[in-house]
Amino acid sequence: MIMANSDLKEQERLSFNDFELETHFIGYWDKVIRQWLENDNNWKEMTAGESEEAKAAKEQHQVIEAINGTYEDPKYQINTIHMPEPYWGNPKECSIVLMNYNPAGGPRVNRHTTISCKDCKGCKPLTSEDKKIINPTTFIKYVNKKGYSHFAADESPVFKTKEELGADMKWFWDEDNGYEGYGWWQQKCGWLNHLVEIICDKKHEKRWPFAMELCGWHSKEWKTDLKWVEKCRPIIKERTILPQLKAMDNSLWDSPIKIAVCIGAGFSKKSLEKFFEDEKKDITFRDVTGAVFEKINNSEEIKEKIEKGNVKSEDGKSQYEDLNYTVSFEKGNIYVIANWKVEKKREKDNTPESEDKSEEKNRNYRIFNIKIKDSDKEKKYYILNTNYRGKNSHPGMHFWPFEIDLVKAIKELE
Repeated sequence: MIMANSDLKEQERLSFNDFELETHFIGYWDKVIRQWLENDNNWKEMTAGESEEAKAAKEQHQVIEAINGTYEDPKYQINTIHMPEPYWGNPKECSIVLMNYNPAGGPRVNRHTTISCKDCKGCKPLTSEDKKIINPTTFIKYVNKKGYSHFAADESPVFKTKEELGADMKWFWDEDNGYEGYGWWQQKCGWLNHLVEIICDKKHEKRWPFAMELCGWHSKEWKTDLKWVEKCRPIIKERTILPQLKAMDNSLWDSPIKIAVCIGAGFSKKSLEKFFEDEKKDITFRDVTGAVFEKINNSEEIKEKIEKGNVKSEDGKSQYEDLNYTVSFEKGNIYVIANWKVEKKREKDNTPESEDKSEEKNRNYRIFNIKIKDSDKEKKYYILNTNYRGKNSHPGMHFWPFEIDLVKAIKELE
């Protein structure tokens, strides 16, 4: 599938203090995607020559080869028929920063992220009314005309509701024939907004989150072991980790505590600290999960709340009645079990069952501290990682009240 030569000479990498979001992240990805569009996913053409666009494509080719050379199973391999989606939101002004693995994209080809709709399979037929609004290649045409950064950063449609987008954008949000990732991103918004509210001490003007991918290219599934990273670690550090840290500085308004979040077991201490090995003079990385657990465990207020089982969901919804938690420290994680009473209804008369029923879910949380030389000494930088059995799913509302206490404990760290 990939034809370009990956034996590139080692180039001098950027440091944190030299890194500029506009040039080295936003502009960089505009060049990569422009090459992909103009050369119709032909990597031999994309990587030919010494232009800035070709150099950027060569670099991304190394990432793709690293992944595809590590995993033979097709479901884990990068599918470059899809336009890369490296980020959504504006890293220069955002509410909070989120790191994901990569955008999904398997056998069912999304008409909005492929160059040609002739390869599209599985889409539901368009009605005559839909055809008036929905253009099968609107996403591609939009990016081709205005650039990826205009759509992803300036417009940020994945974070807007259907009402905010309006009828003219039905091609994007339509459930049957719109952009496949829209519903997934909308589900994330509620959790991210909840985190912003509990991190910041006051209300602020509305901003969208900034969400970025460890790998900007699509695959059907994702391997959380991240074995491929070692083959291209300098590239991932420069094009993913450094922009994440820079974006954190532009997040959460004037809050002295800067927290970025990432979901999935792959973002472990071992994986993350590798990215900072070459930056020890400017950046230090340490795991503070145990210290945060001790803050929680030693808080009489939190302990009493957990032991008495009187933690309620923030919005008071009845499905989380008698919501309570069991919190422990296991294998380097804060392990949280949420339990709540469920009111079952009889099918015939719709009356509650006499027996009390309960439901239980569990999650892991890890917290990492980052210290950046020459940054504002008043600011504290943290990465909050959470996962449920290694899956890339965000915490449900039954974990939100616990996260209020979790953030409080992080803020109390020295």
